Amino acid sequence: MRHLLAGFLGGELDPMMKGRVDSDNYAFGLEKAENFIALSLGPLVKRQGFEFIRAADPSSTWLSAFRFSVTQEYVIEWGEAKTRYFTNGGRIETAPNVAYELAVPYVAADAPELSTQQSYDRLYIDHPGYPPAAIARVSAVTFSFATLDLRNGPFKDDNTDDTLTVTVSAGTGSGITITASSAIFDAGHVDALFRIQAKDFSDLPVWEPGMKDVTIGMVVRSDGKAYRAATAGSTGSVQPTHTDGSAWDGLSKNDVLNDKGPYGVQWTYLYDKFGIAKITAVGGGGTTATADVVRRIPDSCITVATRRWAHSCFSAAEGWPSQVALMWGRQIHLKDFDVIASVVGDYGGGQVNFATFTDSGTLAADLAFRRTLATEDPPLWMVADRRLLLGSASKELAIGPVNAQAAVSGENISSEPQSFYGSEPVRPVQIGSDTVFVERGGRRIRSASYEFTRDRYTADDITVAARHITSSGLIQLAYQRVPWPMLLALRADGQIVAHSNSKLDVKGFSRIVLGGGAVAKSIVSIVGADGKTDEAWLLVERDTPGGTQREIWRQTSWRELGTDQADSFYVDAGVRIAAGGGVATFNGLSHLAGQEVAVLAGGAVVEGLSVSGGGTLTLPDEAVPGVPYVLIVGLPYTATATTLPPEFKVQIGTIQGLKKRVRKLVLRLLDTLGMQVGQAGRDRLDDLPDLDRQANGPMDAPTPLYSGDTQGLVETEYDRNGQVTFSSSVPLPATITAAMLTMEVDQKDA
Repeated sequence: MRHLLAGFLGGELDPMMKGRVDSDNYAFGLEKAENFIALSLGPLVKRQGFEFIRAADPSSTWLSAFRFSVTQEYVIEWGEAKTRYFTNGGRIETAPNVAYELAVPYVAADAPELSTQQSYDRLYIDHPGYPPAAIARVSAVTFSFATLDLRNGPFKDDNTDDTLTVTVSAGTGSGITITASSAIFDAGHVDALFRIQAKDFSDLPVWEPGMKDVTIGMVVRSDGKAYRAATAGSTGSVQPTHTDGSAWDGLSKNDVLNDKGPYGVQWTYLYDKFGIAKITAVGGGGTTATADVVRRIPDSCITVATRRWAHSCFSAAEGWPSQVALMWGRQIHLKDFDVIASVVGDYGGGQVNFATFTDSGTLAADLAFRRTLATEDPPLWMVADRRLLLGSASKELAIGPVNAQAAVSGENISSEPQSFYGSEPVRPVQIGSDTVFVERGGRRIRSASYEFTRDRYTADDITVAARHITSSGLIQLAYQRVPWPMLLALRADGQIVAHSNSKLDVKGFSRIVLGGGAVAKSIVSIVGADGKTDEAWLLVERDTPGGTQREIWRQTSWRELGTDQADSFYVDAGVRIAAGGGVATFNGLSHLAGQEVAVLAGGAVVEGLSVSGGGTLTLPDEAVPGVPYVLIVGLPYTATATTLPPEFKVQIGTIQGLKKRVRKLVLRLLDTLGMQVGQAGRDRLDDLPDLDRQANGPMDAPTPLYSGDTQGLVETEYDRNGQVTFSSSVPLPATITAAMLTMEVDQKDA
């Protein structure tokens, strides 16, 4: 009886699915897909190897991306209070083998908790333990770090306790003293902003048109602001409203009707109701603060105590924001339950404006705002979509305008729950129109997309048929767009889950297990040097004869059909060397010292080699090509796929539970060599005969890759599973597009 496996896009299925022989997932699924990637087109493709880039700093814990442009992206390696940078396949260095490093305040353990947002040449950073900051690209090979210059806030709500008042020693200058009626200052307020509003302007006369006998130096109030007369005379009819410099309120001429005048006084802007100071020291047991005035404080605050004051939202005392994003033309920060937005378009160059009032004390739609979320748990992530999406431990929220026809502002904003799955503190990735996040517990991956008919985001579980694939939990997500759209999810145990993203109902997952016992600690994807394909970069840790070490690896480009066999890169921590004809000895492989390696020399596999303790590899004479060739050497890994128990009908019904065996196997292969097959669960697998060197093949060249149908008898015994295993352990490509099994079923076993 013949059984066709027409594709493997179902990938590795959860053992709980073994009884669902009626499902499409089962029809296209596998029991095991390790280092074979199940592509959405159907085939199983052996995953590419990773090349060794550099040893990582021993303290490094995390990788992230700096996306300057679509053709220039960087990998940032985060270590203890330092960062390193990689681009175009290499590390940025100040001298040969000397890494360029940028000092940052974050300890290595903080790096996984950093929230980042790219904006052209600046990467904004939030972390609840540090002030908001940014890394800026100074040149193609240099960067700078600085905390953000927060202008005009953001501030907490004004004090409402009439007994807690403040006065100031001066309204301008540095080193002024702010005196409070009670202890309202803390050492953590140093370097934070403090806002003071005048109790009132009752000490100033109001400006009116036609006022006579105005003298130079006279101060009046107008439009909620204070002005000083720069000239004498009678006022004109144009009310002063300017916020900078001086302006006339009239033409300084007589009126037409009565020939009285002249009318017109020049007024110089002084201040409005609000003043801001930056605290530099705290004393008096918290009742006094020394400060520098950054926005003039009303003169009345010197003599008249006011309760209208507010601390900054951001400080060591009040806490720092945990998330940052760009949305609605604003820079958005998330602190606890507060969403805090900057003035529209007023951020950049390391400065952010959080002004919430005009100079006359009125609100405007484009000014900054702060809104508190009505939710049980503080959000753990925030990303910009058609709305601002947030995920907490209990639900997912979308923030947008109440009136969709108007811009989002402090008066036009709402927060609405979208789903109630809950999230892990793992930064989502955005794929097409979907936002992919990790559900609370770290075991499910959900893909949220906007559904017009329901007017909400729905978050489907894409791991529904492969929950086991996330065993140990997920800690980081990455996404490769080109050449194969692929979601990469890092497990806590160092394995990598690969999912070929598609809109198909059948969702295939595979696992990447690194060679040499290496475990991945972090993963990130950036555009390659060609500006077209995406590269996966890893921070790995592995045990070597010289001790445990951390390294930076980069996945090599996915192989295209027809690529020269000699360029096959299917090793980890690998190195590619252009060698001259007859060259047999290679030095400088210190990261592989004392370890067994897989070797491809001019497209031919050389087995049984190790690198010496000094980092030298020597090929046997018979394996050395006499012409220039490419040597690829690295840690070996094995790609393994095991089928599910087959399902088809016989005369007595389903074959499930019957004794059966695979008598003959036909595999449809593309550019494959070194494939082995056999009965699942057996130690010994057999080579496919059609992949051996043909009798008419040249003996002085490697066995060529094979494409087509290959068949052979499979040595199997009767069991109740009828499963087979495909394996590729040599450093060569392997692609399986279909499998045709000839089965023998013992129907008397029913």
